[in-house]
Amino acid sequence: MTTPSGGPQPARTDRPREAALRVLRELVAADGPATLAMLTQSLGGHPNTTRMQLEHLVADGWATQFSEQPVGRGRPAKAYLPTVVGRQAALQDPDLSDQVALLEAVAEHLSQSSDPRGAALAVGRGWGRRLAAAGSDELTQVLGAQGFTPEPVTDGIALRTCPLLASAQSWPTVVCGIHQGLVDEITRDQWLVEPFALPAGCLVRRTNGPAHR
Repeated sequence: MTTPSGGPQPARTDRPREAALRVLRELVAADGPATLAMLTQSLGGHPNTTRMQLEHLVADGWATQFSEQPVGRGRPAKAYLPTVVGRQAALQDPDLSDQVALLEAVAEHLSQSSDPRGAALAVGRGWGRRLAAAGSDELTQVLGAQGFTPEPVTDGIALRTCPLLASAQSWPTVVCGIHQGLVDEITRDQWLVEPFALPAGCLVRRTNGPAHR
């Protein structure tokens, strides 16, 4: 099968070490460039400790570093931003990686059924019901916890990473159908999952059409 053009990045399955992850989560929460001074103030502790974790995050691809525009004399301050996969790691449920292999096996099995799309929607709805019963009922929060790195855009919500990208490329009807069922069950609003609709993501778009129930 031809791999779709565009679309999200694969979700990384490794994670920063716990101390670095704490800094990364604070960096994501800043919702914009953050300096060492800003992060140290919000996290507490010694600046050298935070600096060391930032160096690890940059070296491992979880964050980027750049120099801010200088103000007056002296060296410009260094600022940091999370990468797409850095945001994924900060938002994602830490237990998700244990579920991915199972979901891939389910997707492969459903692809061979007589009604792959219908079966996928049913599985996704069941997944959504269990998440909602556990207290997860805010769409972007759920999508973040499940490894999709949601980002608000003009047309809806961009999904910048996908925890099942290889399977979605092989069986888009099934994998994206599971994701549609998940979205349908989490929210009463009507959202349509549009796979590989963006140059760097999938799109979840609000629609006035019928929900997939």
